Amino acid sequence: MSKFRKKDGKKIAGISTASLPDIVFILLFFFMVATVSKEEDLIVEITMPNAEQCARLEDKSLEVYINVGAPSKELQNQYGAEPRIQLNDAIKDINHLAQYIEEKRQGIKQQAPNSELGNKLAKKMVVSLKVDQGTKLGTLDDIKQELRKLNALKVNYVVNDVAGN
Repeated sequence: MSKFRKKDGKKIAGISTASLPDIVFILLFFFMVATVSKEEDLIVEITMPNAEQCARLEDKSLEVYINVGAPSKELQNQYGAEPRIQLNDAIKDINHLAQYIEEKRQGIKQQAPNSELGNKLAKKMVVSLKVDQGTKLGTLDDIKQELRKLNALKVNYVVNDVAGN
């Protein structure tokens, strides 16, 4: 009556694992390419000021950070307790700011597919200042004057958003 019969004696073939290493390496490669690592460690102490009104940047890929604050407790013996400038992962003097900004501009230009687009993107670069609220305005003014000399005129201040925007 039934057309289908159970065939006894035949075992079901196992699943082939020959392509499993290929799949694992493809996934590993994908996550290595897609993962963004933290760019720098904070070695200065920063207590960010509060703000009533603020806005978010649209394109963070063109953002360059300058951190200003007192060195961490481990580094105060070497650098003192006065606010210092952190560029990348090192405490630097304001004289190193020109080289830092130029390196960041070159990095943005190299990411672009052609030189014309790279120049346009480099002009849109935004310098974000993370400044400790106890830092004297003279230090901040010196940084801003140096940025003006370097034609880095788009400056952003990183703050805590009290209003919750």
